[in-house]
Amino acid sequence: MFFRKSLATFVAVSVPIVLFSANPRQSRAQSQAENTSAIAPLLKTVSIKPNKSGIKWETIKPEPDRVNATNETPRGLIRCAYKVEDDQVIGAPSWLDSKRYDIEAKVATSEAGELRKASPNQNERILQGLLSDRFKLAVHRETRQIPVYELVLVAEGPNLQESAPAYAESNARVIQAGNGRITGREVPIATLARILSEQLGRPVSDKTGLTNHYDVTLQWEANPESSGPAISAALQEQLGLKLEPQQVSKEFLVVDHVETPSTD
Repeated sequence: MFFRKSLATFVAVSVPIVLFSANPRQSRAQSQAENTSAIAPLLKTVSIKPNKSGIKWETIKPEPDRVNATNETPRGLIRCAYKVEDDQVIGAPSWLDSKRYDIEAKVATSEAGELRKASPNQNERILQGLLSDRFKLAVHRETRQIPVYELVLVAEGPNLQESAPAYAESNARVIQAGNGRITGREVPIATLARILSEQLGRPVSDKTGLTNHYDVTLQWEANPESSGPAISAALQEQLGLKLEPQQVSKEFLVVDHVETPSTD
């Protein structure tokens, strides 16, 4: 069962990906289209209603023979249907993020058992059928090379202050980021890497091997056009850490075609 509810958080750690494609490879496009089109006839009822409430949360609730969504964006439906993250869905028009819908898709009871036997991911298949039938969604998967950073130690070792033992297991972790500054108490390095990812607009993975929590203060000269060099220099000088650029393979879901659905 998958369920999602967005909340305002003190520090956002979502990672926008800056793509540099190299030798993109398409895969499974034809079989994927065949699978989704096979589900659509099994949908007994589909209700799609615009949601203009302006609220900031959304849910998707699966049941044995149906999927209900409240205040959900088309991108959210695609993410749940194909088990991908937001940054893996590319080629999508902007309205996939701005329009919101209340949806109920139900499979005929007589078909639900057969569908469940045929696919362990029944709810994802129902959503795929809905998107194919009502949103005219066509997608394919590609593997692309993307730039990332690895966070590693400098040769001289880290310059980090471990958090006091009294705070080591505390839930009162405080982290602030923005305007050329990151400060925090009891910060795991993996968390620091996620915050750096947001500041840099590129994934950062923790390769330091450090497992303790640290009190961190990092400052650099903020530059909206190019913060990478300033952050990299500050990390080395102030924390004894550095960023090493790498290229990794990542799979993406490419939107080839999508339409706004007719609504109730």
